[in-house]
Amino acid sequence: MKKWIMIVSVVLLAGCSGNISNPLPSPLNSAIDWVDFVKWNDNTYSANYETNELDLDWETGAEVGKVKYKLDGHAGANHRSKNGDAAYLPKGTKLYEIKGYDPDLRIFADGKVYEVSEAGNFETIGDFLDIQGKVKRVILQSEEDLSLVGEFSEEHTAEFIEELLALPYKEEYELSEGKRVFYSIELEDGSMTRSLYWPETGYMTYGGKASDRMKAILEEEMNRWEY
Repeated sequence: MKKWIMIVSVVLLAGCSGNISNPLPSPLNSAIDWVDFVKWNDNTYSANYETNELDLDWETGAEVGKVKYKLDGHAGANHRSKNGDAAYLPKGTKLYEIKGYDPDLRIFADGKVYEVSEAGNFETIGDFLDIQGKVKRVILQSEEDLSLVGEFSEEHTAEFIEELLALPYKEEYELSEGKRVFYSIELEDGSMTRSLYWPETGYMTYGGKASDRMKAILEEEMNRWEY
């Protein structure tokens, strides 16, 4: 069993999908290519690259913690991450709530939004994925460049999100091969939460398998947009 990085941008930009607490050295040099992450309160948060590129004006709330250890330049490839660890954030960097969001989903540090990529002890995806009532649309995206392929109908969007948030959360599950479907949940504030779906197995990158209704919705939308 292997852990999976939820934020799809990490897969695309880092070119890997592995346990961020035990990354592999770059084959090009002796340095370690860390995923940009921070761990706090037993949650692992990865930088949401696409959302940060939007340069949105985030209002922060209370301080929730501080970075205790910077891995880049200090930790080896076998380091197991613990609360207070960060890949690139300097020691002492403050971690803040983002107003309007549960800190189990998103936190703010050093001018960037970090979004949960491995959650702690939760029963359902909705326990930490704080998007209820915040979703604007669900879209299908090109595997090549993440460009827009099509947009779910309003009815399918509402059903899909309801089913997603009710799914049991599973921290570890088997990685999948074969056809991948790229989709994104766009929120009302313009930010995005991207994910992957494997039709052959039903696995999704939020820690579980799609329900039968989610599979049907995805299949209908894929056929409608000739995905």
